[in-house]
Amino acid sequence: MSFTVRLEPADVTFTARPDETLLQAARRAGIVLPHECGWGSCGTCKAVLVEGEVELLFPEAPAVSPRDARRGRIVACQAMARSDLVLKPPAGWAGLPGPECHEQQAELIAVEELAPEIRRFTFRPEVSADFLPGQYLIVHLGPRLRRAYSMCNLPDGETLQIISKRYEGGAGSNALAALEPGAKVTIESPFGSCTLRRKPGRTVFVAGGTGISPILALVREAAREGLDFAAPVDVVYGAQSPADLAAGEELEQATGAISGATYRPVVEAPDAGWAGATGRAPDVIAALDFDPADTRFYVAGPPVMVNAVKAQLKEVGVPITRVHYDSFG
Repeated sequence: MSFTVRLEPADVTFTARPDETLLQAARRAGIVLPHECGWGSCGTCKAVLVEGEVELLFPEAPAVSPRDARRGRIVACQAMARSDLVLKPPAGWAGLPGPECHEQQAELIAVEELAPEIRRFTFRPEVSADFLPGQYLIVHLGPRLRRAYSMCNLPDGETLQIISKRYEGGAGSNALAALEPGAKVTIESPFGSCTLRRKPGRTVFVAGGTGISPILALVREAAREGLDFAAPVDVVYGAQSPADLAAGEELEQATGAISGATYRPVVEAPDAGWAGATGRAPDVIAALDFDPADTRFYVAGPPVMVNAVKAQLKEVGVPITRVHYDSFG
């Protein structure tokens, strides 16, 4: 069974299966709808449902306010057709062919233990492994079970690597942790705009927990490209304990390859051998001497940490345009 989706006033149509989102269906038909996060957070793919019925994968998607809901606005990345539809497409839609994001099968080829319950998964996609450091993919882990993970490797044209922690009772993290090499899953990639801006000025990278994944990719890119930020660079990595600083040595090595860069690990519960800072990432940021108008921040980690850092930076006058962060948390 499939349904017909018509975009007005362009009178462009495509078909949508009941098991795929409208964003997936449009992409399959070669129609580019504006999108960024793929997760219902950013609102870039917000459309108006003129006629028909949809079911939402994520009814509490933060991009849809109560006012949006009353006016029939939906996010295409979370809406599945339950009848023929008429949509007013997102603002900025040009109807151009050739989507850059791919939905494809990928084989899990390696799993590496990095820290307690934290693993690195390496996938080999069938079609495309293109992405920019700082971007992420969405993994289909079961019926109606999709999770977003940032890539930690540099683009090599062949593989996509992600870092994930298994949480007790976490449906997505447990499903991913149960996969073994040889398993095949559906992925969508790439998403996200938390990518490196090649501009001079003070730069601070902030990772919390498995948020090291995109930060590691970004710092590696800066090191590989030999970028000269013409100002100090700080790489802050916070975790619960020293043992939880997954891939910390790799991040420290990449930091060391950037001129003027300093690696600043911090933990909440130090052990007897810990010689670094104690506390949380916001504590390290508060101790830095920086010009709010001339410092760029890249932040990734648990939503609580990311929100705390954003609020902290807003309070000291850092423009939001200079703060780049994952939008799927």
